[in-house]
Amino acid sequence: MRVVIVRDRESAGGGIHHYYHQVAPKLACSPRMVDVGRAHGFYSGGSEAWIGRLPTPLRLTYDWFLFVLELLRFPDLVHLNPGLDIKTCKSLRRDAVNLLLAKLFGRKVLVFWRGWHNDACGSAEFPGGNWGWMSRVYRKADAHVVLASVFRDDLQRWGFTSPISLETTVVGDAVLGGSPPSRSPVVGRRFRVLYLSRVEVAKGVFEMLEAFALLESRHPGSFEFVVAGDGPGLQDMKERAAGLGLTGVDFTGYVEGGEKLECFRKADAFCFLSYTEGMPNAVLEAMAMGLPLVSSEAGGLKDILEDGVTGYLVLQDRSKPVKERFSAEEVAERIERLAGAGEERERIGRHNAAYARERFAAEKVAARLESIYRDVVGA
Repeated sequence: MRVVIVRDRESAGGGIHHYYHQVAPKLACSPRMVDVGRAHGFYSGGSEAWIGRLPTPLRLTYDWFLFVLELLRFPDLVHLNPGLDIKTCKSLRRDAVNLLLAKLFGRKVLVFWRGWHNDACGSAEFPGGNWGWMSRVYRKADAHVVLASVFRDDLQRWGFTSPISLETTVVGDAVLGGSPPSRSPVVGRRFRVLYLSRVEVAKGVFEMLEAFALLESRHPGSFEFVVAGDGPGLQDMKERAAGLGLTGVDFTGYVEGGEKLECFRKADAFCFLSYTEGMPNAVLEAMAMGLPLVSSEAGGLKDILEDGVTGYLVLQDRSKPVKERFSAEEVAERIERLAGAGEERERIGRHNAAYARERFAAEKVAARLESIYRDVVGA
């Protein structure tokens, strides 16, 4: 079975490239990769970073040329990875063209839907309308994969009739290697709450700061909030922390490899309040490292997280403006609950680590993906 995967290049973003970096070596079909996408300043780049910085017409022409060369090898299946961002529709339009090219060459197509914009979830119309050109193109795909059951419901509501599979992202071998670290009791030190992901408003980072301000006022010197990551909201977040007079906030910047693992090892809990998600790698990695969660239930998180089992969930109020969609009081209360219950934290941590190894290990994710490939190709 010959498969071509069209994925984001390393300099275009972390999640999709990370997924195939982990999963592709486990696939028996040895897929060929076509890297696409605009370079993003928050990622290191890789050997082809310069291509991602080309003007859009030149970059698209270059990427489509390489894709056509792969189509001339007559693959059995083309696997696309668009994101449903209804504000820009950039990857949506790009991969619609890729889908048309694949069909022009008579290839079967699997569409693995990644990011799913908050405004699209639950809406009555596919971006551009249910009978717009993009919707008609994507309905030509032979099968679809989504990261959340609510996304599957959306596709079916929009008139998509091809098979739809529900899948997850992946936790890398480096995180899953060995047993989850044992954590020292929280005695004589601050209770450390970790956020590790891209720093932007839609991740709920400002609500986290407000919650931490409440914790500092109630329990001076008892809590520490570690923000590991870079992004467009980092400077504003630093200024807001300074304005609130917070002393227990540590901004580490972007971390990877051993530094990232060390952040997980030193943490006592993981906080993630994203407004909208597919299936965030950071949450799965935190689970694999045995951390209890205080999290939203955005996107695919609703399918894998359970209040009181994986940690505690916080619901967002979508009627409120950004930076106010989560109650700082509720977030602070859930962190306090975890901090005061050592045995419960250990129980939750053990459950999360075991669940992550059973569900998100690269070889298990690859086996499920390859099974979907065989169903689509008919092999």
